[in-house]
Amino acid sequence: MLGYVPGTVGRLSYVADITRYFRALDEASPRVKVFDLGTSDEGRPMIIAAIADSATIARLESYRAITAALADPRTLSPDSAQRLIAAGKPIYWASGSIHSPETGSPEMLMELAYRLAVEETPFIRQIRDSVITLVTPVSEVDGRDRMVDTYRYRKAHKNVGPGSSTGGSTRPTTTTATAS
Repeated sequence: MLGYVPGTVGRLSYVADITRYFRALDEASPRVKVFDLGTSDEGRPMIIAAIADSATIARLESYRAITAALADPRTLSPDSAQRLIAAGKPIYWASGSIHSPETGSPEMLMELAYRLAVEETPFIRQIRDSVITLVTPVSEVDGRDRMVDTYRYRKAHKNVGPGSSTGGSTRPTTTTATAS
C-alpha cells in the first residue's frame, strides 16, 4: 500500500498516505469502519477508525446509543443500567501525534490497526470480540505534514543548515551595538 511497512526505520508517512492506508483497511475488511471528522485549518483530512469483529462493526450505531445512554446514569434505573452494561462493549481509543514532533505514533497505529483487522491469533480475536478500538492516527494533521517535510529535508540535506560548512547558517544574523 505505502511501498514500505509502516514503522520502517527512516520512513515517515504524510497524512494523505495514512488516511489512504486506513481507507484501504476499511475497504478490505468488514472489521474496520473509517469516519471522517472533517478537515484541518489547512484542508487535510481528519479521520477516526473503529475496529472490532464484523458483527460489532455492523452494529456500531447500537453500541454508540448504549454508550450515550450510560453517559448519564442518573436517567437510568439500576436494572436498566445493568442491562445496558451487559449489552454494550468497552471502547478503547488510541490517538496519535497529538503534537507534531511525536512522529512514531501514526506509523505504529497503522500497524496496530492492520494487526487488529487481520490477525487470527486467539489474543487478537479476543480483543476484536470484546472491545471496540477507536484509532485517530494523527490528531495534529497540519503539523504532522510539516514535520514529515522537515524530516525528509534534513535527511536529504545532511550537510546543510546551521553551522554547516556547505550551507552556512540558515538563521538570520543580528548585530548588536554596545555603548562604550
